[in-house]
Amino acid sequence: MSGLETAIRNALDRSDRADGKTRARIYQSARQALEAGLQKQGVSDTLIILQQRKRLEEKIREIETEEIDRLTAQVASAGSYDDDLSDDDHAVAAVPEFEPVVEPERRAASVETPVVAPAVPRGRSEEPELGGATRQAPTFAGSNANANAGDLGGLENERLGQMSEAPAAQPSRLSRAERKKAEKAGKADKKARGRRGRTDLDVAPERAAKPRKRRGFLSHLITWVVTLIIVAGGCWWFYSSGMVQSVIQDAVDAANQMARSQSGQPNSRFDPRGGFSDEWAEIFKPADIAGLKPGRQARVDAVDGSEGPAVRMLSATPTADGDIAITVPADLLKEMAAKTSTVAITVQAGANQGIQFSVSCDFGSLGTCARHRFTASQEKLEALFKVTFDRTLAPNAPGRLLINAGIDGADKPVLLYSVRILPGG
Repeated sequence: MSGLETAIRNALDRSDRADGKTRARIYQSARQALEAGLQKQGVSDTLIILQQRKRLEEKIREIETEEIDRLTAQVASAGSYDDDLSDDDHAVAAVPEFEPVVEPERRAASVETPVVAPAVPRGRSEEPELGGATRQAPTFAGSNANANAGDLGGLENERLGQMSEAPAAQPSRLSRAERKKAEKAGKADKKARGRRGRTDLDVAPERAAKPRKRRGFLSHLITWVVTLIIVAGGCWWFYSSGMVQSVIQDAVDAANQMARSQSGQPNSRFDPRGGFSDEWAEIFKPADIAGLKPGRQARVDAVDGSEGPAVRMLSATPTADGDIAITVPADLLKEMAAKTSTVAITVQAGANQGIQFSVSCDFGSLGTCARHRFTASQEKLEALFKVTFDRTLAPNAPGRLLINAGIDGADKPVLLYSVRILPGG
């Protein structure tokens, strides 16, 4: 800090140090130099930075206090010297107008200070107690014994000695206007000392660029968890909407169609515009309602739908008790052995909203298939899915297709129009 202090004092010596704004700029330059030095040295410890700033502010306040005291002393000494210069031509006549200064006890404890009546200035009426034609200068305690009343040299030396030892003593011979001016200056100085913390010289240091606080491990963890939850929710919604299955199904169908066209086999897939071909085996139609086997909490009814005769299926529970079984002939299962076959179920929602239903299969020794979920809309549509069996041993007994309409709850009817199977080639 000694280097900054020296720089501040040198700058004050080279500038108009009596101007408060000039000193404030010098102090502010010192603060900026401190911040630049800390950054250049790579100091990032907050405690060290605060300590350096505090030391600089204390040094600035110390220097500013010295400057204010120096200016106050200059004003007081300038006033006393101006008053001396404005005296009469005879220095002896001006001396009595000063009140005698009491010498400190350490200098002359046993010497009594004589009481001297001040002389009347020229132009004023003399008071009776002065009497006499000669005016005698007052003698001061501790003065030189050889100095008499008319010895101006001794008087001047004595006055200068007292001023050097008691700088706080103020002359009393000031005029009324000058005395008021000095009193106002003293009051202003006291007020300035009282609110020194708020003066324009104590300019707050510029805020240094604080290093960004590193985020803790917990905040990073929370951020990652929230991000993963959002991504997982989006993936789940995308999968549950059925778009993934439809994209996969379209890709598989396109690959199969291309393979058949390259091998010269006729295209036997379902065409929504042309209907089903003759290669599709219809295992259920509304007239075969007697072949349906509903579970204990399921019910089937023959109805006339908007697209023709249909069977209304109701399931009170999504469990096995709500399943409705459709028989698959054993001869058809033999054709499906060791092949990939396609199942088409023509359905329609029985209410003014979409209704979810599930389809699974149980083909005996041939195996089972995974449970598929579809949504029946208010329009008639075909729900398609593929089943693949690696086993070549075909069962002798019929198999079953299991449909459950209770996924969305009870009283959610689904209209069934037909069920077809296309055995694999």
